[in-house]
Amino acid sequence: MATDCEAWLNANPVEAEDLSDSFASGDEDNGVSVITNKNLNNEINGNWLSSSSNSIHEARLKAKAKRRLRKNSSRDSGRGDSLSDNGDVVRGSSVAPTSPKSKLLDRKSRLGKGRGLPKKGGAGGKGVWGRSGEVYEPEEVDEKDPNYDEAQENCVYETVVPPLDERDFEKTVTPIVQEYFEHADTNEVVELLAELNLGPMRSEVPSLAVSLALEAKASQRELTSRLLADLCGPVLSCSDMENSFDKLLRELPDLVLDTPGAPQLVGQFIARAVSDQILSKSYIDGYKGRVDCEYTRAALDRAAVLLKMSLGGLRIDNQWGTGGGQRPVTQLIKEMNLLLKEYLLSGDSKEAERCLRDLEVPHFHHEFVYEAIVMVLESKGEKTFKMVLQLLKSLSASSVITVDQMRRGYERVYMDIAEINIDVPRAYFILEQVVDKSFSMGIIDVKIRDLCPCRGRKRFVSEGDGGVVKVESY
Repeated sequence: MATDCEAWLNANPVEAEDLSDSFASGDEDNGVSVITNKNLNNEINGNWLSSSSNSIHEARLKAKAKRRLRKNSSRDSGRGDSLSDNGDVVRGSSVAPTSPKSKLLDRKSRLGKGRGLPKKGGAGGKGVWGRSGEVYEPEEVDEKDPNYDEAQENCVYETVVPPLDERDFEKTVTPIVQEYFEHADTNEVVELLAELNLGPMRSEVPSLAVSLALEAKASQRELTSRLLADLCGPVLSCSDMENSFDKLLRELPDLVLDTPGAPQLVGQFIARAVSDQILSKSYIDGYKGRVDCEYTRAALDRAAVLLKMSLGGLRIDNQWGTGGGQRPVTQLIKEMNLLLKEYLLSGDSKEAERCLRDLEVPHFHHEFVYEAIVMVLESKGEKTFKMVLQLLKSLSASSVITVDQMRRGYERVYMDIAEINIDVPRAYFILEQVVDKSFSMGIIDVKIRDLCPCRGRKRFVSEGDGGVVKVESY
């Protein structure tokens, strides 16, 4: 910039008197500053400048504008800043398309051809498989391809499932059997096992199911027998069943440690399997004279006895019984009445509690309470009264009968007491005694006691009693 200023001064010489800063004589008395220099015509920042100073100031402005332009062009490339004739920066002017900076943000074709449409009709780009709705035809094999292999044309690709080992077998099949105990759908178990590659572990399925059923309830053992009958054929063969029961007989010494009655239960499973024709009738005879283990001998003897009894009319297909949720209500009521009658004869509350648990109907225990109280109302002695209340006390203390079921049983008696009174005239009086005694023993609470109905009485003294108040009211 200094070089430019020196060149300009050489081209435009300035006289010495033009550079003086003194005032003209004769004008100081007027108090007004008068400038007589012909080139002095501007004042910038309070300084009087001559024509040469104006030129220097313009050069400085141009240099400053150039520096600003270079700074902005590096930061905002492609905007097209330019300078006007007077040195002002003009923004917004377009830059030539051939500028390398303008191509950085240009997403269109750099060849300058086309109509500005997306490439490949929108079917190109990262993660794009083609136009939407486009259907691809089967790709034809090019025999001239250097990677072409003639043997690949006849290849058939299938999903291969590796066979299960012993550890994976138990982790996979055990949840299937336990879930079957809940939904009792053998078809679902068949479908799940068919999807697995059991391999040599195929014969382990019946033994695993039976070992789980030994620790379960009678209804679940019945479900296990049905499952074995449905698995034989679609999934397992008769030889797989025989191998599985052979393994169960060998493992009886270990099963007895967890389930003391395992020999008898395994014998029942064998008898049921023979009855369902998934084991041959000669299966038990094949062990005669070859058994040294006492548990195996007990299981085979149990199976042989049941098969002989079946010839006399015993139904082996119903030896495990039916679960509570699958039994008809009339049958459950009959079994509860038999349970109460047996308890009144034996007086064994533990046995009665066990039999009530075996019914597997905790949602129907209010019927047991109802039948017990009705039996007390229909009885004539104090023995039944005391024994039934003692049984209800024991069942309530052990939580076999819940508070809700006990309350529902008493409320049902309250609702039917009017009909019961037709057959038992003293029903109201006996019911009041039962409710008061139950409250004193802690079987029921105050709310249930207060709900007890009482028969309305108009007279407490009859005309022929001589003015004596009756102790018992009818």
